[in-house]
Amino acid sequence: MKVILLQDVAKIGRRNEVVDVPNGYAMNQLIPSKKAEPATPANMKKISKVHADMAANASNMEAVFTAAKEAFAAEPLHIPAEMNEKEHLFQAINDADVVAAAKAKGIAITPEMIAFPEVVKASGEHTVTLQHGGHSAQFTINVVNKA
Repeated sequence: MKVILLQDVAKIGRRNEVVDVPNGYAMNQLIPSKKAEPATPANMKKISKVHADMAANASNMEAVFTAAKEAFAAEPLHIPAEMNEKEHLFQAINDADVVAAAKAKGIAITPEMIAFPEVVKASGEHTVTLQHGGHSAQFTINVVNKA
């Protein structure tokens, strides 16, 4: 029986995939537990729209990644943070801080695009990775005192 997976199922497939499984497994396990739905023509039409939206979103995110990479290459991103007199941060810089600083500068990125090679807990310049799909680029953040 062909079903559309509503969530990832081990050894069967990933979310939004159309897979062929034994009838009993589909009717007794997957469909009642809401892990899948039957691959009816109406449901196939819905899933086609989902796949088209995902493809459009992927191309949009690729453009966002390229624009952000170019903007970050031009100058470091300044992130204000609270710190003590020894210039150690009270709280480590996280992806939300980077996204907020980028947004203030007019650069639209998502938290999933940010990766830290090390924890940022001090002022100064630090290297952060911007990633999307199979692409990645390094850029510099400059953590400065908020006061």
